[in-house]
Amino acid sequence: MLSPVLTGLVLVAGVPVLLAEIALSRRRARMVWDIGPAERRELFYNDLLSSMEAAKEVRLFGIGGFLRGRMLAERRTSDAAKRAVDRREVRAQAGLGLLAALISGGGLVWAVGAARSGGLSVGDVTLFVAAVAGVQGALATLALEVARTHQALLLLDHYLAVTTAGPDLPLAAVPRPFPALSGGIELRDVWFRYSDAHPWILRGVSLRIPHGQALALVGLNGAGKSTLVKLLCRFYDPTRGAILWDGVDLREVDVTAYRRRLSVVFQDYMHYDMTAAENIALGDLDALHDEPRLSAAAERAGIHQKLAGLPRGYRTLLSRIFFTQPEEDGVRTGVMLSGGQWQRLALARAFLREGRDLMILDEPSAGLDAAAEHEIHAALCGHRGDRTGLLISHRLSAVRDADRIVVLKDGLVAEQGSHDALMALDGEYARLFTLQAAGYRTDGEPVGAEPGAAAP
Repeated sequence: MLSPVLTGLVLVAGVPVLLAEIALSRRRARMVWDIGPAERRELFYNDLLSSMEAAKEVRLFGIGGFLRGRMLAERRTSDAAKRAVDRREVRAQAGLGLLAALISGGGLVWAVGAARSGGLSVGDVTLFVAAVAGVQGALATLALEVARTHQALLLLDHYLAVTTAGPDLPLAAVPRPFPALSGGIELRDVWFRYSDAHPWILRGVSLRIPHGQALALVGLNGAGKSTLVKLLCRFYDPTRGAILWDGVDLREVDVTAYRRRLSVVFQDYMHYDMTAAENIALGDLDALHDEPRLSAAAERAGIHQKLAGLPRGYRTLLSRIFFTQPEEDGVRTGVMLSGGQWQRLALARAFLREGRDLMILDEPSAGLDAAAEHEIHAALCGHRGDRTGLLISHRLSAVRDADRIVVLKDGLVAEQGSHDALMALDGEYARLFTLQAAGYRTDGEPVGAEPGAAAP
């Protein structure tokens, strides 16, 4: 109403504001993406400096200052990237502010001149000043909201890339039903590598685990033993070949239903910051409130007496990362177990999964002393009964009673047979067994003798 020309000028001046805000939003989104790795590394070093697991070595080796320096370097990298964006934003906002000031100042000069010539009243000038400020403020707010929305949509692409990612394993359109294991599990010419850029881990492994038998896998580190366990758990599918459950390819069955058939103790078992009862019950959540089942599993794993003797028994929290203030009964929560006790707790989780078709044990007694190892293996044999079992161990004395021993070497089945047959073969297994037994035998003992047995 007062000046159509100045109205158009103020509106046109909003275009560079919008373009500048969108450009800044793109730069901010790119900065967030670029500094992500540095921020994750900073969190990694922060966790090392504050975790109990790393505290011993950090103190012993005196590497606290080194890790703190690494953490602060990553923080400085992130801060430098943020400051660069902030400086660009300051310069852009200063330029936009100057443009707005020039337009509003020029308009004010025109309004004052028009008032002096009688073209505008004092009220018109007041209205003009308020209108220019209001329109410029509204345009700036609109441009800022559009830019924020644009930035959010740019970042949403990364979120959608994760949330809309397909399953890590191909799912059968119509999963085949498969009954309880009765025949056996067969690996048929199984090849596997983690990607095309990685070397082959397994190179044509073919073997059969008959129902009701215990098969042991032995071999040097990197032979492919743990990878084979991951394939049996169907964390991955073979690159070539197939794994058959009573003749049914695992890729054709429902993976969740299949994993309910397994009981597994991994070499890198978990420590859960939960109560003792919850740590065991995670093996079968149906037993979460079934104290007799929990205590029976703990008893079989040889950890019941320890857990029952904790300040709050099985309700004791096995962690110190939460609050540790005294409770109503004066007991402080937060108890830590030793490495061997945590391993027994992991075994209790496996024992809780009774009636499963296949039990897989990946170094189940690696952290235990000799007496505890013997006790655990006796308990495992009793728990397995006539079910199918797969045992991986570097301690060859623990596998000699298996129905069949398979030696993996360079991703291939090098040898297989009973302990006596493999010793008579005088191959890789006999070599490894002899190396381990050498530390226990006295001069004159035969290679295949029990450690400490008298020579004939």
